[in-house]
Amino acid sequence: MRLPYVTASGPISFESITNVISVPATLRLSGIILALLLSGCGDEQPRQQSSEKKSGLTKVEQTDWLSMQDETAPGDWLIAREMKSGAKLLPDDADKLRQSLAEASARFKDSPRMIANRAVQLEQMLKDEGSDETASVLIGGLTKAVAPGRIESFGAAGQQYYNMRKAGLSRERAFDELSKHYGTGG
Repeated sequence: MRLPYVTASGPISFESITNVISVPATLRLSGIILALLLSGCGDEQPRQQSSEKKSGLTKVEQTDWLSMQDETAPGDWLIAREMKSGAKLLPDDADKLRQSLAEASARFKDSPRMIANRAVQLEQMLKDEGSDETASVLIGGLTKAVAPGRIESFGAAGQQYYNMRKAGLSRERAFDELSKHYGTGG
């Protein structure tokens, strides 16, 4: 049973609308309604809730980006990336990298995952410019150069560092400039 749509001038039924609207307009309206109904249907799998299942990433070198669903710790992911690139890391170096990542997370109020991803992104941007700085060097240098609360995020500090390096400043000079502006004395 169809309930009529009621206006101030009385009830309106679908049949009375089709009498007022031309047939081509009615067909267009029917087509639009059909398209809207069918757009909700598809063959795609339902999305998994991030709390339901993790990606199960076990080989850290499989990805260039660490997602929220990855079970690999950001420090371990960075270490594996550096080792894959041919770096010779001692156990003490790995511990220092994990500590540096934890310090950066506390200083910038970003998650270790976010800092690791931004450092790798910055590493790649600098590599494209001909520099060979690693993510671990960038994390350590930016963390030492910037005082807590002096810049909004690790990504913002990294962007400023990149701009200075692209402008021709050396690694040391760029870190010094950041320290002058955003360090404890800035």
